[in-house]
Amino acid sequence: MSGREAQIEDLARLVRDVHPGLDEAVKWRRLTFTAGGDWHHWLCAIAASASGVSLTFHKGALLPDPAGLLRGEGQYVRHVPHDAAVAHPAEGRALLREAVARQKEMLG
Repeated sequence: MSGREAQIEDLARLVRDVHPGLDEAVKWRRLTFTAGGDWHHWLCAIAASASGVSLTFHKGALLPDPAGLLRGEGQYVRHVPHDAAVAHPAEGRALLREAVARQKEMLG
């Protein structure tokens, strides 16, 4: 397993440990997770790019982030780099729990 594959598996394990019942599929060329089969309101995905592997939250802008792990400035999407997610697993789990709780919320 390559370093990048190991990082993807680290993040997938984090998501699966927090929410073992989530639906998962490769969508938009990324391992993506949602609840209740609702792919319109997907929760998070694992993105691998030239800059690294990260856990991307569809509605990350809605999530409380006291540890300051979320990156990005788009209207909704935010991501947590692999190394930050692994270094702060409790905070990563809290973000995942909030993502599920706010799955259908919209920004006002």
